[in-house]
Amino acid sequence: MKLKPGTLASAHEQMALVKAQSTGGFSTNYFRQEMVGPQIFTAATARSVLLANDEHDFFRLYFFTNDLADLEQTLRDVNFSGDVVAGYLTKAADENIAAAFQQSGFNPIATYRRMVTYRLPPRQPNPALEYAIAADVDQIHEGLFQTFNKYTDHLPTKNRLLDYVVKQQVIVNRQAGRIVGAVCFQLQGPLVNYNYLYNLSLDGLDFLRLQNNFYGVMHQRGIRAGFLWVNQTATRLAALHYSMGWRFDGLQDYFYLRSSVN
Repeated sequence: MKLKPGTLASAHEQMALVKAQSTGGFSTNYFRQEMVGPQIFTAATARSVLLANDEHDFFRLYFFTNDLADLEQTLRDVNFSGDVVAGYLTKAADENIAAAFQQSGFNPIATYRRMVTYRLPPRQPNPALEYAIAADVDQIHEGLFQTFNKYTDHLPTKNRLLDYVVKQQVIVNRQAGRIVGAVCFQLQGPLVNYNYLYNLSLDGLDFLRLQNNFYGVMHQRGIRAGFLWVNQTATRLAALHYSMGWRFDGLQDYFYLRSSVN
């Protein structure tokens, strides 16, 4: 089975048909997320729909099914031309979803846990607070890819990062003309998505200054609540967030990868 070029509209129509024919509910990891790449590919049976988006140098995969056995078979049958990553959000691990992926050639690569807070620390930003400018996008983009995992951290394209910069949603630490650290965040109404903080200077004080400036900017803008995601193996980072009032809410994101070199 081949993935065929398609559109989100056609994928939505296919998902609606699968949902209409469901008598026992359905499973999905697609919630109309914003697509990163410009290309959409789809494959469908009467019971399952796959939607793939080109993201950087791999595909991010979404599924919608009313039959997990059919999903597993469809995943086996589809030919992917590169690495494929899928995530599955849930508050309770689903062994059937895990089995469908693992028995069709996908390997679990990470589990992320969501933390939330409704009382962001009321800080004041450092007088040297600096926002990124458009000319910084390439440096910040490089820093993000140097620090984070492209498969699991949903890293932005340069165009999307530029949009963050224009909205003053990127705080930087600049030393000798180079950006050695940054905080990227997104405001979603009264909430903030605390997306990324990286520090390449290896100085813990620089990390703390960036974090403090983030909280200070949120205080200035009247934002009191937010959420973030942390790899379950990053226990020290989770403990730092915990000390600032963040708490796990039970939601987890399980990531699976099927590598083209296997």
